[in-house]
Amino acid sequence: MKKTAFIAIILLFSCLSSSGQINKLPIPTKSFIEKAKYLEDSEEKYFTKYLGKKSEHILKRFSDSKDICAKKYEFKTGIKLKRNSCSEAGIEAEIIFPNYSKNDVIKFVEWFFKNDYSKWNKSKTKYQPKEDGDAGCYLEIKELKGKIILSYSCGC
Repeated sequence: MKKTAFIAIILLFSCLSSSGQINKLPIPTKSFIEKAKYLEDSEEKYFTKYLGKKSEHILKRFSDSKDICAKKYEFKTGIKLKRNSCSEAGIEAEIIFPNYSKNDVIKFVEWFFKNDYSKWNKSKTKYQPKEDGDAGCYLEIKELKGKIILSYSCGC
């Protein structure tokens, strides 16, 4: 009897640990958000400060100046950020949030991109200027098994 109960407990814990845990994004301070809104790399600053950077890779440089225009970052919680500002049209980025909820990603968008000129669609999968085609940031949230992908472009 004791052996059966022990095996049942082991199976229960293994099921719980393999079911995947949902991570939570740390809430940044108001002063951090206010400062970060004016930075071009606010996401990278946020993740580094609140989650810790794991790796950084250069993806591309401008051909004329050799300045870096595209990078890929990975953070300790598994979040991956790809950022490309090589085009004159603006910035493109993709952030992969493994084991995070859509609600946390929505909060992230609202912390760093919320303004009076943009709005969410009904399902809160797109956040963009109220007038389609206007200058600003166009963000899209995609839900996949075990991860949320936030992709966006900002430009004129």
